[in-house]
Amino acid sequence: MNTKTFLWALSLSAVALSSCDKMIETPPPNEILIDDAVQNTDDLQMLLNSSYNELANTFGGFGQVLAELQSDNLTLPNNNDYREVFNHNVLFFNSTTGAFHSILYRTIFRANFVEKYLDRAADLTEADRTRIVGEVAFIRAYCHFWAVRMFAHPYGKTADNSHPGIAIANRVSTDPYPRSTVAEAYSAILADANTALTNLPSDNGYYADKQAAQALLAQVYFQMGEYSQAADMATQVINSGKYQLSDTVNLFNSKAESEYVFRIVSTGVNDNRSGAFNGNYAPGTPTCQMDLALYSNVKDANDKRCAMLVEANAGAANMFVKSSAFDAQFFDVPLLYLTQMHLIRAESLALSGGDLSVAIADANALISRAYTDPSGEFLAGSSSPSEVLSKVRSERRMELLFQGDRIHEVKRLGAVEGVNMFIRGHRWDCDGMILQFPIVERTSIFEINPTGGCK
Repeated sequence: MNTKTFLWALSLSAVALSSCDKMIETPPPNEILIDDAVQNTDDLQMLLNSSYNELANTFGGFGQVLAELQSDNLTLPNNNDYREVFNHNVLFFNSTTGAFHSILYRTIFRANFVEKYLDRAADLTEADRTRIVGEVAFIRAYCHFWAVRMFAHPYGKTADNSHPGIAIANRVSTDPYPRSTVAEAYSAILADANTALTNLPSDNGYYADKQAAQALLAQVYFQMGEYSQAADMATQVINSGKYQLSDTVNLFNSKAESEYVFRIVSTGVNDNRSGAFNGNYAPGTPTCQMDLALYSNVKDANDKRCAMLVEANAGAANMFVKSSAFDAQFFDVPLLYLTQMHLIRAESLALSGGDLSVAIADANALISRAYTDPSGEFLAGSSSPSEVLSKVRSERRMELLFQGDRIHEVKRLGAVEGVNMFIRGHRWDCDGMILQFPIVERTSIFEINPTGGCK
């Protein structure tokens, strides 16, 4: 399998995959019947590539920017749809968030289509069947995980997580899906992620592999507050020996690829999957600018990560701060990588009563890389769990800055850890802290989120 086909932009209009369209007896020009479209393993692989293609379109910065706008890392943007997200009052006619929801489920739909028609490939080997089942499950789990965190209140908001979740699309269907509970959503995500773990090979090129499933499970368990499981999964990735912490503090630099567990690949300006990062943060006057109060709090000449924060119009009333991390014309986008695993393991061990010396070593490895002179930053071997937590959380914010992590951290701390978290005066559990579904999703079995934002 040629791993570069990960990025093929295959159009599935040829097989009439839109959930709004019906198959008809006599296809119009340029349409192909399913019987003709899926005949062998190569056909299945092309269809699977189209799902990866949608994943790349979604997480080459698009989803991350929306998550970042919800957090307290950015200033008010000059974009009306973005302003709704920033102000925690997304309306159901917001075309940007509606497009995000649509592309998440289009990615899932295409993966489900591959799974449904596996048996049409006459030459499919058992090894390829197993691998494809694992890849479909990984894609479905990854997209559902993002959907439930963005469009539903967090795991832990209610004691039994019976609060409204999302649609769990685990089959090819043109019928409306009911809205699950958050408990049901996480159950489905864990089931798919574990299916991926069981079926994926240890090496799969740029496609999802076993370590990608472990890294995803680490994130899911961490969001749920299941810290022992999160630490275990992160440890399996770390101990696999496949990845090494990079020397650069810019995880979007090619020098950081030794860390990448699962990435979106950009091959050039004509195949630029990092465009949403570059377009929103890049040179000039970017749409996404750093919150000045946060910048004032974190600015540190000893911190190499601060060198990527650029003051524009310094000293003037119109001063703003932008990131230079995304200035390259194109770059690979890591979705799962080693720095995340060290942060997850360190905090999880501190919270679950695990081996604190391992947590300290994880934190110190990142500190050693981040500071010009790290001597005053290191955690001591006698550091308490609370000291470790405080340090790891501050390092986490800097390491994952502008990557869409902060809002999920705020909600986890609020829902699972009971911390009274606020963003711009809005509590973590107010209704505006979740995105609104597009109005077309509302049915008798799917009620959209409350309107009115945070009051």
